[in-house]
Amino acid sequence: MIRALSIFRLFRLPNLFIVFLTQWIPYWLILRPAILKSGAIPMLTTRTFSLLAITTVMTTLGGYLINDYFDKDKDAINRPDQVIAGRLLPEEVVLYLYWLVQTIITLLSLRLFFAFPAPRPFWPLWVFPAVSGSLFLYTWALKCTPVMGNIMVAFLCAVVPVLLLIPEDRALWLGSFQDPERIHQATGLVWLYAVFAFFTNLWREQVKDLEDFPGDAACKCMTLAVVKGPRSARVPAALTGLAASLLIVMLLYFWKATEAPAWQITAGILCLLLPALIASAVLFRANRKKHFTLVSTLIKWVMFAGILLLIRQWPDVVLQFSAQG
Repeated sequence: MIRALSIFRLFRLPNLFIVFLTQWIPYWLILRPAILKSGAIPMLTTRTFSLLAITTVMTTLGGYLINDYFDKDKDAINRPDQVIAGRLLPEEVVLYLYWLVQTIITLLSLRLFFAFPAPRPFWPLWVFPAVSGSLFLYTWALKCTPVMGNIMVAFLCAVVPVLLLIPEDRALWLGSFQDPERIHQATGLVWLYAVFAFFTNLWREQVKDLEDFPGDAACKCMTLAVVKGPRSARVPAALTGLAASLLIVMLLYFWKATEAPAWQITAGILCLLLPALIASAVLFRANRKKHFTLVSTLIKWVMFAGILLLIRQWPDVVLQFSAQG
């Protein structure tokens, strides 16, 4: 039973589900309705969106697998009960799984390319290999560097919702002639998802470095926490948390100024701003691993809640989407 749960953890299904939601919600509840109401025709269909989302999820999974392979020594110190590569599964099996996933990504990219009508866009053939290569580069070389690795992961997370704008660029351009305000609001919301993903994931990565300090230090993985020490490294992490909190405050102010529903503002305060402020405050005085684990849990909550709350007038949009479906 323990072995089965550990192998289940290898695939990080909750994280992959969040990645899927980060594309599904912005597209089906924001971008696509705006394109249709502006009179344009979306490029993505149910089939092509599914291919895009599955390929994105598989690319993320590949990043997790190669990370587990390279981090097995550090994880043996930081979280010995969760080590899979080399303990519950042979290292070679994890590596084979990684290359199997890369093969699937390649096939899915080709399938997505041929699923579009002629003239077919070439972005599926290079975007996903580029992201996979970046994830490999991060795990192999950049993860054990101060700041740069954190920024790369945050940037790649921000790319997830932005990917939706690539296939719909022409539809958005045509729709902007008929209903520029609606298209502007929709694309702005997608970019808001990207900015939110960048800051929250950058914060999460900084806290992970603090949380993993013992193993990183033992394996000479030169993160900022190892180079400067956890006492100093917690300050920029806390400042990133305050920057994320400021973004949330600006969002709440915008909601209030545009007469957002009262429930959304209340939920934003309770589910976004309050946890972010608590996590930032804890970070300034954190000196034990359990403190960093608590902060990490709060950040995960903010990330998940943000995916659901960033959309404007959620109940109305869901009803409209359900009616269209």
